[in-house]
Amino acid sequence: MNLEEIKAFWEQAGQQIEESDRISPTSRDPYLGQLERENVLSFLGGRKRVLEIGCGDGAHTLHYARCVQKLSAMDVADSLIELAKKRMADHQTTPVDFRVGSVLNLSSVYGQDQFDCIITQRCLINLPEWENQQEAIKEVHKVLEPGGLFLLTEGFEEELNHLNKVRKSVHLPEIKVVPYNKNIVRKNFESFIRPYFDTLEIRDYGTYLFLSRVFHPLAVLPDNPQHDSPLNKAAFELSHALTIPQFQEYSYNLFYVLKKR
Repeated sequence: MNLEEIKAFWEQAGQQIEESDRISPTSRDPYLGQLERENVLSFLGGRKRVLEIGCGDGAHTLHYARCVQKLSAMDVADSLIELAKKRMADHQTTPVDFRVGSVLNLSSVYGQDQFDCIITQRCLINLPEWENQQEAIKEVHKVLEPGGLFLLTEGFEEELNHLNKVRKSVHLPEIKVVPYNKNIVRKNFESFIRPYFDTLEIRDYGTYLFLSRVFHPLAVLPDNPQHDSPLNKAAFELSHALTIPQFQEYSYNLFYVLKKR
């Protein structure tokens, strides 16, 4: 899918949510989404000017708005921004400056505005080419103030390959990347960001992803695993109680804490 097709997909997705009130496709796995949010929240305390890029229907925006002085949130789809505004209207939080726009055009959307923290949560993977993802990272760098944090939790290619290798060994089908996503090649990413950012920390979701993507589907065969099942909830709780280093290589979602050079 190209950029326009991906934008149209999310526009339609927002309209379908509004019509049927079903779970947002931007957070199909609620437990993985919560783990991502917990990581982001652990760095937001005391932040003055925060930008969430790719906010979707605002499921996470609501939580971020409660702990920062000023929050801006942007998405490429008008329909998702309207849902996010409705969600925020039902809660008492810091007012959010919602805007429709592309991560590829941040400096035009926000002009001279600068942020001390920027969040992308499975946003860059909605760009169809690595060149687009590089451009987006440079746009983030432009609107981030010196020393500001870039909190990035995105999908990575190598780790998904490792997980699929294990799934294949136990006769589970390959996890395929959806047409509107492109996972990032980690070695390319880390090489590219080096002139722009210092990497302060990298966190993984390996324990949760291994239990939920390998153990869970094996346990429920021949039925299909469900994202909101008690087994995933147990995997979520176990991921807080223990960290298994060997599972890091299966974490196809990674959380980076980057500081602008």
